[in-house]
Amino acid sequence: MRKRTLALLLLFLTIGVTWAQKKQITISGTVISSADKEPVIAASVVCTDFPSIGVLTDVKGNFSFKVPEEARTLTISSIGYTTQKVAISSSPMHIILKAEERITETVVITGYGATRKSAFTGAATTLSTKHMKDVPSVSIEDKLTGAIAGLNVSSVSGQPGSFSTVRIRGLGSINAGNDPLYVIDGVPVNTNSATQFGSYSSGGVNPLATLNSNDIENITVIKDAGAAALYGSRAANGVIVITTKAGRSGRTHYSFKADWGSTDMAIDYRPTLSGEERKTLIEAGYRKYYSELRNKQTGQLLYPTPDLVEEQVRKTTEPSTAVPWTGHYTDWRKILLRKGSVQNYEFSANGGSENTKFYTSISYSDQKGISLASSFNRLTGSFNVSHTDRRLELKARALFARTTQNQNSDGTAFSNPIYGVSTTLSPSTYPRNPDGSYNRSFQGNNNINPLFALEKNFNQAKIFRATPTLEASFTIFPWLKAKQIASCDYFNTEEAVWWDPRQGDGEASNGVFQRANSEYYTLTSQSQLFAVKQFGEHNLSGVMSFEVEDYQRLENYLYGLDYPSFLKKEIENAGTKSGSSSANSSRMLSYLIKADYNYADRYILAASARWDGSSRLAPNKRWGLFWSLSGSWNISKESFMKPLEKVLSDARLRVSYGANGTLPSNYYDHLSTYSFGYNYNGGTGLTESSLGSPNLSWEKNKSLNVGVDFKLLHRFGVSFDYYTRTTTDLLIEKNISGTTGFSAELQNLGSMRNTGFELELRSANITLDNFSWNTTLSVGHNKNTLLRYDGKQTREVAGRIVHEVGYPYNSYYIAEYAGVDPTTGKASYYKNTLTSKGTLDRTITTDPNQVSRRRIDKPYDPVITGGLMNTISWGPIDLSFNLSYSLGGYIFDNAEALHKDGNSEVLNLAIPKMYDLNKMWKKPGDNAELPAFDPTNTFISSTRFLFSSDHLRLKSLTLGATLPNNWVKKMGVNSIRLYASGANLLTWKDKKLVVDPEFRGFVSYQTPALRSITFGVQVGI
Repeated sequence: MRKRTLALLLLFLTIGVTWAQKKQITISGTVISSADKEPVIAASVVCTDFPSIGVLTDVKGNFSFKVPEEARTLTISSIGYTTQKVAISSSPMHIILKAEERITETVVITGYGATRKSAFTGAATTLSTKHMKDVPSVSIEDKLTGAIAGLNVSSVSGQPGSFSTVRIRGLGSINAGNDPLYVIDGVPVNTNSATQFGSYSSGGVNPLATLNSNDIENITVIKDAGAAALYGSRAANGVIVITTKAGRSGRTHYSFKADWGSTDMAIDYRPTLSGEERKTLIEAGYRKYYSELRNKQTGQLLYPTPDLVEEQVRKTTEPSTAVPWTGHYTDWRKILLRKGSVQNYEFSANGGSENTKFYTSISYSDQKGISLASSFNRLTGSFNVSHTDRRLELKARALFARTTQNQNSDGTAFSNPIYGVSTTLSPSTYPRNPDGSYNRSFQGNNNINPLFALEKNFNQAKIFRATPTLEASFTIFPWLKAKQIASCDYFNTEEAVWWDPRQGDGEASNGVFQRANSEYYTLTSQSQLFAVKQFGEHNLSGVMSFEVEDYQRLENYLYGLDYPSFLKKEIENAGTKSGSSSANSSRMLSYLIKADYNYADRYILAASARWDGSSRLAPNKRWGLFWSLSGSWNISKESFMKPLEKVLSDARLRVSYGANGTLPSNYYDHLSTYSFGYNYNGGTGLTESSLGSPNLSWEKNKSLNVGVDFKLLHRFGVSFDYYTRTTTDLLIEKNISGTTGFSAELQNLGSMRNTGFELELRSANITLDNFSWNTTLSVGHNKNTLLRYDGKQTREVAGRIVHEVGYPYNSYYIAEYAGVDPTTGKASYYKNTLTSKGTLDRTITTDPNQVSRRRIDKPYDPVITGGLMNTISWGPIDLSFNLSYSLGGYIFDNAEALHKDGNSEVLNLAIPKMYDLNKMWKKPGDNAELPAFDPTNTFISSTRFLFSSDHLRLKSLTLGATLPNNWVKKMGVNSIRLYASGANLLTWKDKKLVVDPEFRGFVSYQTPALRSITFGVQVGI
């Protein structure tokens, strides 16, 4: 072993001495595209006279390396461009590559380097933010909707700054998380919820909302194990790599951008009947009821004449259907909701010399939601500085953000304005009394005045985030580079919740004030070696990395009750006060090795292995090996393809297989823990709080991907991927004997599989000197199957969801609706009880007590998702728009109070517009769409309220115009661009679906997606 080590050292020393004996010069420059003047990333720059010497351009198109003094010529090549030879110059070179094809090459950035798409062996999509920079949304996830095949984004809440759920290739875990890993400039960052009050508002506090999307250069979504295995235990659900903007050499460029606009609901959300329509419907329901009501003993009608019926109807309904004291019915939407507003301001500067470059920006965004209590404002700053001194390159980057988010309650909270306007507030009520005081009589809303709650209570979160990164690279040899990265992701959240003592949630406790502070940070160190070596047509490259991650989280919670005055909200003024705190931490060590072999851009092989050790697991289970093997064959490079190159080009086959994993969500699940504070007999005490799972291990995810890419007529690009993703050792809470003091233990037991395909079609529709039009269509399909649950059970019912082996993990488990009974006008259902023969009884009944629930074969998740992106440029005019769509999924409208078909509760509630008298059952024999409106009706969860989520949405649209140069020069600036932009402008969906189609599963009263329209100006100096 020692002899081998000595031989390797002597080999390295010999290479270094041989190189040093030749006198060298340093050459540098930038390679840009003739088509759009953008940098050409990963272009090959090779010394023609010494073919073994060369580099690839970086993400800014820059290159710098040493060559022998006698070298005279460089050869620059990149797929999609004409190969060029240029004379070597001692001064920085500016090289323009001419595009030879209509569709230009994209680059995949993995966080461990940049690779041309044609040389990438895995499945990934890179998206430039150039065409989404003007979209009026603070959410990065929202801008990705429909843009990338296989990436599915669903809404949680439309309140500004809220979370979205992002899934890449389906559901991969049950209890360990399904979110992808986010990497910014090579460093993984934390995207967990930043609130301790998540139960008050489903939208939560989204850490990604602290990012200004205009500071982002591009986003790469890694889907398979070929590249995701580089991130090991955190990458089972895919990786989203974000590259921020960097400086470019040349004179300093300044840019100022501002826009203003408004927001509103993107759909007609839960429309309700007007006061007059509601009155007519309620009276009709009770008229039918009283005209048929009989004495239970004698069987005689209680109200035998129309006059008696009308009198009883009036007595029952008049208090609930009367016009309020204002003289007109109340439109609660005009009182509790508003048209929101948007304003954004940004300033950036970039420039520098060949050795020192910088980019810096500052931005301010302010968005008012559609609720009186909903808003989000953000101040961000960034800088990115790099300096090169011979063989040393230093970089310093940082992103800063300060956000303030105000939220209203979501779901069925009586203070939720969305709940109120659609359900609990009758148009016969009004928020104020004639003397101007707040009304307290709202029987449908638990006597809570929602206007008072919006104006007097608050739920506010303030976030400060900083992500500084220092990076140093040293070129040991032209083919070997060392890099050290040190980064910190710091987060501090300050939250405050106040419930006023005079009414509502705070009344019983005479006022409630809560404060929470969450501080967490992740320190990351990466020590890396990069090697690139070329031997004629043989190209070798590799990466070695040692990484350390230290995560710390500190939480403090304080609350106060019983306030002497509603004017003094601080904890100090409370009659009763208390608090708690917690500290959590975890650490991870990682070793990574990656190797790539490329022969003449024809045959490409790649392999990687990563060892992760985590403190979240017991010592004997702490280390895991995650690996990948991948390869691609550029078929178009073969001689037999030459006759077809005018029709078929850039054809290649890709295959990858690998394993990565997922850690438990909690920090100490493997430990048996105790909790203090359980006092006994006047003394301090403790109790067991968790059983612990000493054999707890990683969830293991193995992924196979087979892909093919090709271009037709040098104009149409096609990428197709088929994948299968199998997860084993799923973390499941298995029921155990109660004699242990616990009901369940977390164990590695289950398995599931996701299979699917992704298709991306790219077309350069028109390419002229003064006009271009490009289109990208993406299609994604995923099928989830539960293969094994806990080893004993094959089915577990969790409320109205069932987890059954052989079917998707989430399946609806509800009654099956059979329509309106023609005889009685009641809602009817299939019994679906199990017969003695083991079959289902398909008899129809109107008695809910005779009905059994069953698994419904209507998918919880969409079967097909995707989008259609278009970019059009015509001289000074630019137009881009993105359509997103979803097919095959179903949403359950979980608004129980609205679906009782006239139950007596309706007297105190709003009534949905779906209740149309003309569509209701009226007499025996009617084949009606809706049951009779009757105060004795009840509700059960059934397929009646399961609606298709199929939809097509105009997700974004931007129209811009750049003013002529001769105009703007007179103003002393370089450029002026005017633009209008919109988000969620149009939605086509099932008319019966009255909630946002981007939601998933059981949907009640979350704020729907917002339609935004803005107008702006961008000035370049």
